[in-house]
Amino acid sequence: MKKTLIALALMPALAQAIDLDSSGSLKLTGFYNITGAKVLSGAAQGDSSPWTYQQWNCPCSMQGWEYTSVYEKSKGWQFDQESLLGLQLRKDFSPTLSTTVQVVARTMNPNHGSRPTVDWAYVTWKPSEDSAWTFQAGRQRIPLYYYSDYLYIGYAYPWVRPAPDVYGWPIYAYDGANATYRTQLGQSNWALTAHAWAGGFTQKNDAYDTRIYYTTPTNESWKRILGSYVALNNGIVDVRVMMMHHNDSVWQDQNGVRTDIYADQPTRIMGLSANLDYKNWLVKSELDRFEQVDASKGINNVYKYALIGVGHSFGNWTPMYTFSRYRTVAEPIEGRNTQYVSLRWDFAKDVALKVQYDVSKDRSQYAYKFFGDSKHMSVSLQGVF
Repeated sequence: MKKTLIALALMPALAQAIDLDSSGSLKLTGFYNITGAKVLSGAAQGDSSPWTYQQWNCPCSMQGWEYTSVYEKSKGWQFDQESLLGLQLRKDFSPTLSTTVQVVARTMNPNHGSRPTVDWAYVTWKPSEDSAWTFQAGRQRIPLYYYSDYLYIGYAYPWVRPAPDVYGWPIYAYDGANATYRTQLGQSNWALTAHAWAGGFTQKNDAYDTRIYYTTPTNESWKRILGSYVALNNGIVDVRVMMMHHNDSVWQDQNGVRTDIYADQPTRIMGLSANLDYKNWLVKSELDRFEQVDASKGINNVYKYALIGVGHSFGNWTPMYTFSRYRTVAEPIEGRNTQYVSLRWDFAKDVALKVQYDVSKDRSQYAYKFFGDSKHMSVSLQGVF
């Protein structure tokens, strides 16, 4: 079974679930990533002397923007930045009605003081068992990009982690509702999935804003989220187009006074991915754009980011080369180019060992040293159960 299909199976149905009651209506499944990484070398603005960016001693490497997983060269191998355990519980009330809860415990979660978080908690309903329509309401991850739904189920993709240059925002979940329509296109091998969602989410003192950019406790809220994607798949080619609109607010509360950085700023995010999984060849590609523009307020936040990767499977081994790029278009430019060489070894059922070497070039044009360039080695044991 293709690994992405396993991930999709984990989401609604838990293909290899453990029955927790005699009727089989209560099921448990899960996933884990035990990830260690080390910064081998790094430099900023042409200088390899150690420097400090915010609370981190650099050379360092940013690998997880949502939870600010940063590796520091001075700490050697670190296993406390990205390792996690996820458990998913599903209760079927009838063939058409169920509820799902997913809790994730992370070794490092500054958003919630390292407490486990409820990533998913939703009710699913279908008009009938064979209906093309599915409706859900509750909390889920925002399906912005191709791997966003199952970003933390590492077993589902070939890398240790999807490219940080593409994946990473302060708001990654929404409380709301969604509808999905799936159908086969005539007598062809092509299947169409159309998905739409609506809702909102507020993250107080979120790690992304507070720890990376503002240094003081900062809050962010995405309201009036309205998004959709359409995907076409024939078992070999998979193409997905996404667009989402929301109103973005970023603010700080100090001594009872609220200071707005943005307030209800209309924002649009668009994405296009095209993937190929043919015989032993893998091609992964993604192109995304973030727009937040208001000339009257002097706001011109346009970000462009993309990845492309090619891999080939040799039995249980899958080596892959990937390149990613991130740029803002307005001054001061924030940018990064990264090359990844990864190797996946499926040495046991539902378990994979991955090794990855990253070379990242900081193309930012800040007056201060940002994260800088880095050479970074990762190893990760990832599985599902």
